[in-house]
Amino acid sequence: MKFREDINGLRAIAVIAVVLFHFNPAWMPGGFAGVDVFFVISGFLMTGIIFKGIEQENFSILKFYVARANRIIPALAILCFSLIVCSWLYLVPSEYKALGKHAISSVSFLSNIVYWTENSYFAASSNENWLLHTWSLSVEWQFYIIYPLVLVTLSKFMSLISIKKLLVLGTLIGFTFSVVATYKWPTAAYFLFPTRAWEMMLGGIAFLYPLTLNDKQKKFIGWFGILLIFGSYILISKNTPWPGYLAILPVFGSFLVIQAQTNSFITSNKVFQKLGSWSYSIYLWHWPIVVAIFYFSLNEHFVYLGIILSIILGYLSHTYIEKINFTKNFDGIYSYLKCKPLYFSLSVCILGFSVFINDGLEVRSDNKSYSYAIQKEKLQGNYGLHNDCRGFTLSPNCSTDDNPEVLVWGDSFSMHLVSGLVASNPKAKIIQFSKSNCGPFFDITPIIHGNFTKECFEFTESVKKWIKENNTVKYAVLSSPFKQYFKEVRLSSGEFKSLSSDEVLQSFKSTLDVFLEAGIKPIIFSPPPSVDGHNIGKCLDKASFINKSLSDCDIDESLISNIDVFNFLSKLSPNFKVIDLRDYLCNGETCKTHTGEVFIYRDNGHLSYEGSKWLGEKIKLYDLITSQ
Repeated sequence: MKFREDINGLRAIAVIAVVLFHFNPAWMPGGFAGVDVFFVISGFLMTGIIFKGIEQENFSILKFYVARANRIIPALAILCFSLIVCSWLYLVPSEYKALGKHAISSVSFLSNIVYWTENSYFAASSNENWLLHTWSLSVEWQFYIIYPLVLVTLSKFMSLISIKKLLVLGTLIGFTFSVVATYKWPTAAYFLFPTRAWEMMLGGIAFLYPLTLNDKQKKFIGWFGILLIFGSYILISKNTPWPGYLAILPVFGSFLVIQAQTNSFITSNKVFQKLGSWSYSIYLWHWPIVVAIFYFSLNEHFVYLGIILSIILGYLSHTYIEKINFTKNFDGIYSYLKCKPLYFSLSVCILGFSVFINDGLEVRSDNKSYSYAIQKEKLQGNYGLHNDCRGFTLSPNCSTDDNPEVLVWGDSFSMHLVSGLVASNPKAKIIQFSKSNCGPFFDITPIIHGNFTKECFEFTESVKKWIKENNTVKYAVLSSPFKQYFKEVRLSSGEFKSLSSDEVLQSFKSTLDVFLEAGIKPIIFSPPPSVDGHNIGKCLDKASFINKSLSDCDIDESLISNIDVFNFLSKLSPNFKVIDLRDYLCNGETCKTHTGEVFIYRDNGHLSYEGSKWLGEKIKLYDLITSQ
């Protein structure tokens, strides 16, 4: 296919947006939509290759796959190999094991499925995943596998004209399904191929149905397309349900730019042409640099250096890896043994598997007593009474007595108190209602993803109904990090609004009044003190791994980042009982993160299972609550 400067410039527009968003979301809040632009470009180019081959009756699926392997695998495999080798020096076994797993899933193009099962793309833990960005390559590769098979099969039974019409219908159905799935299954919709296929198919339509335009019309739709793309970069954000219906902005914008077949000073300038040529490799290398800045807690100056380094590594990868001229002529399936990029993938899989199966190679530790299994147990998730207790449920696993006297309600910061309650009194009469990210408010909810606000309101409404009908509970333990309510939230009326601290306080007091009216005394627990960007659990694990003092991970009180939450909760006194965990963890200068070999924290803010037990026993937590 003839090289087109406008499409190469469009690649630059896509990669710049993604890079800026990842290094600093405030620079381009919707920059992640650059990936959708890449999808449209891929759909256009692949449709051109496949349809021309079918029309000329010389299309080979095997050669198509080999060409894609030559294009995609070498640079990706080198990245994965480099990360595994370099990470030997600094990743703790749990992190190294995860990297091994993710490297395998990346070069086998299944990473989007793996990440779908693990977490949300925008979760805080995303900044700890060195290969998260490879999900989009997996989506594209799945498209490369399925798309030609479908088209070649259809060509045996249908005319090309009919296939073209079917592709249009499939695109419309795909878009509709994507919108529905975004709200019903938000994480799956983000990561998986079925909800992204329509974007690549629309790119295919741009090839199959080129518009006949005069120069004036070409310029108009070209600029309008660019406007739609940049508009999406600015107007959407990580809080926007995605891909959803708003994905039409960057996708249709890309469609228009391709249809215009004209160069603007944006797409054709020399800088954008270079960045477009290097875009794949820049995309590959930029994200590990973002993660490194977060992982090593580097200051904002490294953000600018990171962007420059991404471009340099992208250039080097493009020049010395992407341009390797691998064999392209294959005459049968056994000829795949000649496909050198597959050996790249195989090497990474073997290396990654050896890291994964050996639990991150704990033998690297300077501490002879270090054990991956023990550390994993120390840092395990703390869900309270049972893993089932992550939503409204009357399961016997989520209560210790048929007639509970203490209700524990809130998000994961309420979950982590439960083991302490039970440890402080084995006869504790507790029932647990908790849902991650859904704090103890009846009339507002944080915005996490498309369907979350609805789920959260349903959860809190169920809790409200239950407490009004129950007659045994006397005390309610409420907790949350609370910071998620100090930004845009959704009101029970359906309105989205940024609330002031006083408005959030009033909403919380209204919630507490519901308990008082039901004859239940609310006791509010603060979150543990924390520092932004400081994963205390991993710090403790790292200190143990390199055989340094765990006290190096203790918190300087002057650096506490959730001080605004403590100030917020102090305004509830003296009308409501607030238990400030600083009183038990801090001494005026530092806040302890461990006691002996016990990790008090498991991550950047949650108490570990053992840490909660230690705290519960130390302050006689159950008695502290029931004596109010």
